Amino acid sequence: MTMKALYKNPIAIILIVLAVAVFVYFEEQLPAIDLSNLNTANVIAVLSYLSVVMLVVEQCIEIFVDDPNEKEKLRCKDRIADINKVLEKLDKATETPIMDEVPSIEEPEELQTKEVAKMMKEKKELEEFLLTRGLKRQRRTTIIAFVLGLALSFSGLRLMSGILFNGPEEALSKIQITMIQSIDIILTAGIIAGGSGRVHRLIKRIKQATSGVGSISSL
Repeated sequence: MTMKALYKNPIAIILIVLAVAVFVYFEEQLPAIDLSNLNTANVIAVLSYLSVVMLVVEQCIEIFVDDPNEKEKLRCKDRIADINKVLEKLDKATETPIMDEVPSIEEPEELQTKEVAKMMKEKKELEEFLLTRGLKRQRRTTIIAFVLGLALSFSGLRLMSGILFNGPEEALSKIQITMIQSIDIILTAGIIAGGSGRVHRLIKRIKQATSGVGSISSL
């Protein structure tokens, strides 16, 4: 499946060929990176520290970035809650009237069906409105979080540097240091923009994987 996807994407093939050509050309200046400092405890520690930074960024965005549709969203949520209550009462009711805006059970069944269909349509429209505004809000906050992440990365907060390189980088060539730092800045900013929830799930998976490996090795 992966090979078929590559064949259908000529840009990916061009990038792969270009990457191989660059590596062959700079092979002497791109020695293998020493990963002896890479261990599970170090990875979890760096990710945990980064998740704290993400929480700070998220709280900063929530406090300082205003949502112009907040009142409208609250009104829509309240209206959806009212519609749900009415529909629930209609399901349970047999003889008593429900609300002034809703026909009683004693009225013709056809009229009740029209009213229910009308409320269901209104509920769907409100939910679509909330979903659309929610996605716009999410895109906006993601862009702001990415910008803040870039600022933090340029200031010195780096993910790969904390995980892969604990010691001096004299063993690396100047090209490697430039490439790694450039990728590290974008990668760290992207992870910060992704939110702390995903990092927490990643840390949990790493702990589960390492505990599983430990139990297997003990056998």
